Amino acid sequence: MKERHFFAGNNTSKGFHSFFDYIISSEEAEHIYILKGGPGVGKSSFMKKFISRFQAKGYDLEYIHCSSDNDSLDAIVIPCLKIAMVDGTAPHTIDPKFPGIIDEIINLGQFIDVTKLQANKLDILQTNKAKSNAYKSAYRYLECANIIIEEINSIYDRATNDLKFTQIAKDVIDSIYNSKPVSISENLYNKSNSGKQGYLRKLFSDAITADGYISFIDSLCKGNSVWMIVGQNTNYVSKLLDRIAGEALKRGHLVEGFYRPLNPDKLQHILIPELNLIFRSSDKPIEGSFDEVIDLNPIIDIEILNSYKMYIENNLELYDIMLENAYSKLQDTRKYHSILENYYVKSMDFNGVDALFDRLFPDLKI
Repeated sequence: MKERHFFAGNNTSKGFHSFFDYIISSEEAEHIYILKGGPGVGKSSFMKKFISRFQAKGYDLEYIHCSSDNDSLDAIVIPCLKIAMVDGTAPHTIDPKFPGIIDEIINLGQFIDVTKLQANKLDILQTNKAKSNAYKSAYRYLECANIIIEEINSIYDRATNDLKFTQIAKDVIDSIYNSKPVSISENLYNKSNSGKQGYLRKLFSDAITADGYISFIDSLCKGNSVWMIVGQNTNYVSKLLDRIAGEALKRGHLVEGFYRPLNPDKLQHILIPELNLIFRSSDKPIEGSFDEVIDLNPIIDIEILNSYKMYIENNLELYDIMLENAYSKLQDTRKYHSILENYYVKSMDFNGVDALFDRLFPDLKI
């Protein structure tokens, strides 16, 4: 049994960014359960109970974590059965695309005692507003952090040799498809996808959360050949990943693209499942062993960088301050969310939720 963990939504410089449409394709899915209800109604627990049945039976599973609280789940997928269960509430509101055929709403809100909530209406509204304002502050700090990183990257861009980069990109793609590396199994390498249309599945392996920076990239590397791309210039790391992904898509492969939490337009890692091959990246010196290492640092002109050394260091200090402020605001959002959950938990009939589960999924009992 293989378990994979990642995120479909993230706190970014552009606000909350959702890749929920990529969790599972509606056209290919057998069934998608969409959970509705407020905070504290038991959506994450409902998902954990659902997936535990498949876990006990040895199915491969995908756990999609919540970027606001990485211990909670936003969705779960059983890939071989093409079944998913998704939290369909804000900020990643999801409505059925094919109701009655593929999508099914499960409304846990029906077990709320509305009279108990009404007694705390003013407090709930004020807490919701405070939570929303804290998120807005966090996103402003993340926007500032991204602006600072883009300023630093502009210096690295000027110091990077484009011709040498183009040659490295060509060599990497050639080494994958034209001179098979030993790290790629023969059967998968020779598999032909001629005429098949490639598909890019967008996700996050890492997230900016109330607990700081959380990464699941190590778990995604298990069972795959790992090619590490090292480069202080994250713009060019993302460009290289774009070129590798583009070539894989042209050849009809499924590509799982894991995007940067701060800037969700830029790739951070990519996985090509049919080749059992993952390209992960780092802007820091690496530790450990990898099947291949692609180092982009030698194509950076050190003299140009040194002339901006103090400027870069000062900006990195500002960047760290902006991130710390963002984390602090996200901790505030979690505090307010906990207060809201408490109101809803006290108003919920969880026996009714359990009875609904048993009624909907009698065949999942072990």
